[in-house]
Amino acid sequence: MNHPPIIETTAGALYPEAIDLDLVRKAHVPFAEESKIIEADGNTAAAYACLQMWRCMLFAGFPITPSTKWLETVAAVIRSGKVGTKKKLKLLEAEHAVADYLAGASAACRDLIFTTATSSVGLDHMTESTRSLGGSGLGNAMLVNVYRATANYPLCIEGDPSDALAHRDDGWIQFCCRGVQQIYDTVIQLPCLGMHPEVMTPTMPGYYGIKDSHRSSRLVLEADADVNTFQDRWIAPAKLPGLINGDTALGNCVTSQYFQGFKVDQRRRILRAFDLLSVIGADFEKTFGRPGLECIEKIRWPENEEAVDLAIVGMGPDMGTAAALADQWETSIHKRIGVLAARLIHPFPSHEYARILKDAKAILVLNQAHHSGPGHLSVDLAEACYDLQDPPKIISAFAGMGGAALTAETWQVMIDYATHAMKVPTRRVSPIVVHEGKIIWQKS
Repeated sequence: MNHPPIIETTAGALYPEAIDLDLVRKAHVPFAEESKIIEADGNTAAAYACLQMWRCMLFAGFPITPSTKWLETVAAVIRSGKVGTKKKLKLLEAEHAVADYLAGASAACRDLIFTTATSSVGLDHMTESTRSLGGSGLGNAMLVNVYRATANYPLCIEGDPSDALAHRDDGWIQFCCRGVQQIYDTVIQLPCLGMHPEVMTPTMPGYYGIKDSHRSSRLVLEADADVNTFQDRWIAPAKLPGLINGDTALGNCVTSQYFQGFKVDQRRRILRAFDLLSVIGADFEKTFGRPGLECIEKIRWPENEEAVDLAIVGMGPDMGTAAALADQWETSIHKRIGVLAARLIHPFPSHEYARILKDAKAILVLNQAHHSGPGHLSVDLAEACYDLQDPPKIISAFAGMGGAALTAETWQVMIDYATHAMKVPTRRVSPIVVHEGKIIWQKS
């Protein structure tokens, strides 16, 4: 019997012919033969993107609201035979088993992409494995996180990003999406970033539960051939095994003497993503004619980068509402307003925010997840602007927690509070909680 060749490396052994990638590629039946426009919700868009990749052949999952439709869509398409008979779905007994499956499958073949979707408590139940995966070097693992208020009391099945923000220290590259098209496009691009040999970090595209997961809109579905040609430009046959077992001289357990080196390497790899994501994004835009990966989305920002008086920064679909209302706010408060949507939430692109916000007078930060301090985004933005010669005033507002609607009245209260705070000479501004057009909490 002829055994596959074994290539020894300092980080483990490679078995380059153990899986015939050409056979896997040929087994893929295109879901879309040509580009077309369809109607889809966020979960369906994310599922279609995964199903169109020839490198995605094994799917694991466990249902949890509001990510269940991703799993149902994958199951229905595979069952129909529309993507061939070789793709398989594995339903497991709980989320922790899904994460274990993701780790084992990703380690078994670095050239294939292994993905799942979950929400809230489901992500929490995966923590033991997601923490290990974050530093593992297995950039071919991708977890679609459908944002939902995380495992706190009381239980809420609507979307807020507290689950994503609670898991930033897991070490994954986390992107926030808003809208069906951006969800689809991001899921296609992230394996190119995570699997890059200089990054080798698992990825976690995320979007708001209910507001985006269940809301349907127009989606440009690209042809499978074009999707895979784009990915293949960036994803070459792996030259390194996964690092989940560590250096073969040490095993997967080290003393503190060696632990530092592993963490430094993990940091170097994830920070390399800052440079590469813009290059991958530019290639995507050139190929498909839509914006690619970027650290920050300038929804409403001066094209010539002129200074704004008030910058509004937040996450998700509600930032589109802010951009739509900004014209009337500018007229009423006589200040220039810019609106930014956070895309890359880990690692946090402090340098980009500092560059963009260096001339802003103030920043109104929309925090949609509970935080005992001024807010996750507020803390990150304060750190980002710390070294600026004249840093903008940070004004924190909490609204939309638990997926609550952000009405025009609620936005107006936040704008009025920010306008007043800009006139106050003190640097520190107390955060407020706003709901249904009223301030319901403010530190006395």
